[in-house]
Amino acid sequence: MADSKRPRSRSVLVIDTGGTFSMEYDSEQVSPGKRGLDVGKDHQEVLKKLKSISEGEYEYFDDKGQEKDRYSKKNFSWTYHALSERIDSSSATPQSWHDIAKVIFENQLSFDAFVVIHGTDTLMYASAGITFLLPKFTKPVIVTGAQIPVLAPGASDAVGNFLGSLAFATWTALLKGRLHSLKGVFVYFNTKLMRGTTVVKVDSQRWDAFDSPRIRFVGELIEGKPVVTESQTGALIRLLDPDERDLSISPKLYNLPSGTNPYPLVIHLFPGLSLESFAIYKHDAIILAAFGCGNGPITIKKSLLDYLDKF
Repeated sequence: MADSKRPRSRSVLVIDTGGTFSMEYDSEQVSPGKRGLDVGKDHQEVLKKLKSISEGEYEYFDDKGQEKDRYSKKNFSWTYHALSERIDSSSATPQSWHDIAKVIFENQLSFDAFVVIHGTDTLMYASAGITFLLPKFTKPVIVTGAQIPVLAPGASDAVGNFLGSLAFATWTALLKGRLHSLKGVFVYFNTKLMRGTTVVKVDSQRWDAFDSPRIRFVGELIEGKPVVTESQTGALIRLLDPDERDLSISPKLYNLPSGTNPYPLVIHLFPGLSLESFAIYKHDAIILAAFGCGNGPITIKKSLLDYLDKF
């Protein structure tokens, strides 16, 4: 039986889905990696870079070129898996999220944790989608990305985001004398760990690109060490058994809905909105994003009810 105070080496599956993080770097324009025969070459270069980052001590910097932290390899190993088609996340669909969730689901007994490299444009949708596709998932899934490609010369936030994601993916802590780790889906970006369902992208240029405005951060990387907020630990951690073999599995992987228009139509209210413009759409569900606590103009109340009666 292993000593609960000396955790064994943990294993992480790193899933590369594409996005800016693993794009080819062009000094004039950052463009998605090429398709076809060049995809293999592209992801091998990314793998080579990630290996060099995670081996030994590594310095990484903030977006002002100042040293941000130092990283020394911890007690874990990781395996790299590139999806067969890595894409710019602006082209992602719910099927893309399902493909990622399926890889995680099928490998949950082989790895202790998962890190998903994803483009930032739709990262918040992916992290939420994976959360709901893998209900009650018992291991940590950390979704991350970058504003600058990992293969770019000079400073890149990809370095810190990758190392920080590994740190939280393999985080363990003794609570009441028993060893615990994180569970569920999270987003890690620029030292902050956030719940996968509460993040929003707040900037397309700065490295501090994501925030969780309504829910506190789950944790933060401080002086190279992952620190989980004590008040967040209740529903977000799991107890490891004495020899740290977690054989519990997620009960299911949800399938995507089917049908002609299976996804909701989202209507954002704005002053002057005419709902007649939406009459050509036929959806099984509608999400109405109203003002404030649910307010909307009285002038569209009748047209809204008439619109809903058509479904």
